[in-house]
Amino acid sequence: MSTDRNSDAFIEQAKARLASGFVGEEDIEAASTPQKDLISACVIGALCIGAMVLAWKMPDPGRSVFTHPGLLPFVVSLTMLAMAIGLGARALREGGAKNLLGVFARPADPEEREYRWRSWLLIVFVIALVVAIDVVTFRIRIPVGDFVLRLSSFECVAIPMVTVIMKIYWGRSWWRCFAVATAAALLLASAFRYGFKIPMPGVY
Repeated sequence: MSTDRNSDAFIEQAKARLASGFVGEEDIEAASTPQKDLISACVIGALCIGAMVLAWKMPDPGRSVFTHPGLLPFVVSLTMLAMAIGLGARALREGGAKNLLGVFARPADPEEREYRWRSWLLIVFVIALVVAIDVVTFRIRIPVGDFVLRLSSFECVAIPMVTVIMKIYWGRSWWRCFAVATAAALLLASAFRYGFKIPMPGVY
């Protein structure tokens, strides 16, 4: 009987949401605020500027700017910087500068607290991944007939770290997360190493 009542309540909530317009699986606009958007824009903007500087300083083995290894990350960072500026401008128009520090206050909603905790945990994982790739440096060459398979610390660090991240946030089995992380890391590394002829990070 209680199951029927829960189903009826769910249907009524779905009808109410559809009546006000479909917003997708997650109501991002309701979850965000101008203050959160402004802080996000500042953080993303700072990261983009840092990435652009590092991309500009990358050594160029060629003679043309179009073959510079930092061209793609520079363009991507510049594009994201433009988006961050647009997000920040909209947040300021909507009053994002008011009560800005209130974003860091402890939320009363348990779901909001869990969401914030998971967000900070993901940030820590990403920072740890980047630092580990930079600190751990080695490479392995495996001859396979006339082809030499090259592996570096990038794959050996990224695969287990991404597997753990996917297990926490995707929730699938360990083997499935490991398979997806391995395929993604090897595909990315192969595209840069063999396609663009650009060495992966962590190899000197």
